[in-house]
Amino acid sequence: MNEDNVFGLHSEQYDEWFIINHHLFDAEAEAIRQVLPGIGKGIEIGTGTGLFASRLGICQGVEPSAKMAAKAAARGIQMIDAYAENLPIGDNTYDYALMVTVDCFLQDVLKSFQEIRRILRAGGSFIIAFIDKATPLGRIYEAHKATSLFYRNARFHTSEEIGELLKTAGFKAEEARQTIFTLENHPQEIRDGTGEGVFAVIKATRIE
Repeated sequence: MNEDNVFGLHSEQYDEWFIINHHLFDAEAEAIRQVLPGIGKGIEIGTGTGLFASRLGICQGVEPSAKMAAKAAARGIQMIDAYAENLPIGDNTYDYALMVTVDCFLQDVLKSFQEIRRILRAGGSFIIAFIDKATPLGRIYEAHKATSLFYRNARFHTSEEIGELLKTAGFKAEEARQTIFTLENHPQEIRDGTGEGVFAVIKATRIE
């Protein structure tokens, strides 16, 4: 079964996790919000059910799973049916792009990042949030992913690996945030940098 089918068949369970773990969701959304541009035209790549896009005021998204895209559309997101590696979007279209915990499912991470760079305007921002494999909780995710419905085929990355991929794709990392230091559902701190919180966010700028 491919990842599209897994997420599509279990989209209700996917949403349920964020409802149950609302404090963790709050922290993740806030970590992204702190580096998200306040103005400009944005898009989320790998929108899922639209939880982050709707929370953060992003009106357009890309999602290959039809069932998840339908949920995102119901939340008011204008959806495009596509994969990150081949975006049917013109050059220099957006001021910023967001990607949340999608890197670990991509067939070709570098090509996806290069596609995102292509659709961004000069000086545009790419905000990527990911599971940092090098953190204490990241090592637990990696050790137990075989038993996870959604992460069993995931290929997690470290912040250093993401940084190198961004550089190769033509981006310069500018800011970073991290959160989720425990999986207990209570308010979480947002810290600068990476290396401790399993949910890492890097804001990178397109360079010419």
